[in-house]
Amino acid sequence: MRLSDNEIVSLATANRQPVLPCFIIDPWFYNHPEVGKARVRFLFESLENLDQNLRQLGSQLYLLEGSSIDVLTKLTKYLLQQGQPPKLFFNRDVQVAYGIDRDRAILDLYHQLSLDYHLGLNNFLQIGDRNDAWRDQYYSYQRQPQHPSPTQINTPALDLPQITFAQLKQKYAQFWPPSSKFFVGGENSAMATLASFLKQRFYGYHWRLSRPCLAQQGATSHLSPHFVFGTISVRAVYQATKARVATLADQPKAQFALKAFRDRLRWRDSFTQRLYNQPEIAHTNLYREFDQWYSPAPLNPEQQSKFAAWQAGQTGFPLVDASMRQLQAMGWMNFRMRAMCATFLTVNCGISWHHGAKHYMNCLVDGDLAIDNWQWQMQAGIVNPLSETFRIYNPNKNIGDRDPDLKFLSYWVPELRGYSLAEIQAEAYRNHSPYLTAILNWSQTRKVNGKIISDLRKKVRQRLLSTKGEEYEQAAKAKATVDKYWEIKHQQYQEYRQISIEGLG
Repeated sequence: MRLSDNEIVSLATANRQPVLPCFIIDPWFYNHPEVGKARVRFLFESLENLDQNLRQLGSQLYLLEGSSIDVLTKLTKYLLQQGQPPKLFFNRDVQVAYGIDRDRAILDLYHQLSLDYHLGLNNFLQIGDRNDAWRDQYYSYQRQPQHPSPTQINTPALDLPQITFAQLKQKYAQFWPPSSKFFVGGENSAMATLASFLKQRFYGYHWRLSRPCLAQQGATSHLSPHFVFGTISVRAVYQATKARVATLADQPKAQFALKAFRDRLRWRDSFTQRLYNQPEIAHTNLYREFDQWYSPAPLNPEQQSKFAAWQAGQTGFPLVDASMRQLQAMGWMNFRMRAMCATFLTVNCGISWHHGAKHYMNCLVDGDLAIDNWQWQMQAGIVNPLSETFRIYNPNKNIGDRDPDLKFLSYWVPELRGYSLAEIQAEAYRNHSPYLTAILNWSQTRKVNGKIISDLRKKVRQRLLSTKGEEYEQAAKAKATVDKYWEIKHQQYQEYRQISIEGLG
């Protein structure tokens, strides 16, 4: 969805041959159960901006509609009949089975027709067997020169059946709700968002990102949907961030904030690599022992009632409700709130992560299967069973930790305006405000369901240790050492954060 640092755009336009930029509106995507209005709107905005930028280079974006394989087959044969055998440039899909199968079918078609093609990548991905050099190769890629952007594109006028942007908006009107937009699609918007982040918004990023109100106001980069749709490359962001650090020689805290941001870039891309290596983790439990507890089976009436309350932000737990209402309105929330709401649904409500993950994908403008579904398994207590403990977020305690001034709660839960932090944590508003009664007993469900999950983790751990012997015993010992290390680092971070807060007045 971009012209800058785009491998296939750079290669296709390098020799000034005629280039046909096209995008296929494939009905499969818009009928997929995990599609969301916010993402489709962002996609359409990105396509519009791409067309505008192409027209400035003497080209345009051809919008074609139909099954990707059928459309490309017809287009290819049309060009052959015109005496213009094409070379196809497209980017690899690593998210869903449909896209992977589609790519394979297209490659088979071009092999059969003895036509050339180039299968590219949106960002870094280590193709082939897994190895331990991913991190080194990742940073090597990020430091490489960016692909040059075209200055002119020669696109011949072709008589092809297209769908216009006006027709697109009319036909897919259900994806254009009349609500305010917090995230605008397109390469131009991505560049502007990055510029504003590196100008000022990054200060304090390392601690502000966990504060939901500050994150909503721009303390995080807000680039995540742009990464999902490729309207900006991670490499361009990485290099721009490094260049900004070079101007901050006398500001160690600011440098630290941008280092934390670069670490998050790597963290994000590692999920894409994991999904490429293990595509099954998007929809199946990482360990089979959890199949008896977590499954995509339909919910029973009691579960459905709790799930509906969770979706609507009507659970009676203020921070959960504020976060879920934010998700509905913005199509986004910060990572800490995503994790807390996921734990609440899976552990406390006893509802499988499959249902929560689908809801997130239906709502998130930056929905990414690689991150979303793995993190749901993480928050559900499935991942890392070698550790004897796992985190269960306390929504009440997190109000004081993450929203002590109640600005986030006041914005999204107006029923509690006028109450102090102490009053909210003590639930003094019960029977005195229109706010809801809690749908469950948090302490009790934490104890009962937490024990079930803990026992399942124990079964996995025993199986792994019995089948792998010393290898897993060593891994468990190493994990304990790492846990101790991060416990110390966390304490240091809390001290540093307090200094940062005091330094900011």
